[in-house]
Amino acid sequence: MQVFPIFIAIGTGILIAVLGPINSLLQAKAGILGLSSLVHVIGLGVSLLGLALFQQTPLFGAYLSTSQRLALAFFAVCLLLAYAGLVGIGIRQGLPWYSFLGGIIGILVVLGTVFSVRELGIANAIALLLASQVLAAALLQQFGLLGLEASPLSEAKLIGLGVLLLGAVIAIRS
Repeated sequence: MQVFPIFIAIGTGILIAVLGPINSLLQAKAGILGLSSLVHVIGLGVSLLGLALFQQTPLFGAYLSTSQRLALAFFAVCLLLAYAGLVGIGIRQGLPWYSFLGGIIGILVVLGTVFSVRELGIANAIALLLASQVLAAALLQQFGLLGLEASPLSEAKLIGLGVLLLGAVIAIRS
């Protein structure tokens, strides 16, 4: 089994764990619908820019003319600039800069999950995604990172995390 897809799956699981606390920071100021809108605007902007610049598939890339690609890129840049303005407003209201990364992290989670499933198979990918997500979440909470309240790991939780990690290792080795 290749090592690179394993690292992608583990990294994606860590990103999933980080996504919740980051989004909750933004939601505290923007509300749930504001959060959803902001996360999806940045996700759409980055995705459209990537589509305009890099996508070469029969569904999109091969059929987009240069002018269509430029128009798509321009629209994406406009979305991203509007988002940057909102980030500035949020930072002035006391939000940390990283609280606005939810949309970008969401894109990375989608890409990492799709890549991991394709390269490792669904069972192996999910085993690694879940194990790394839960381990990262436990560490974030243990140290009170990203606005979380610190909560020390009990012996029972440590044993559970060890069993989870062992299960993921067994799953990908078989």
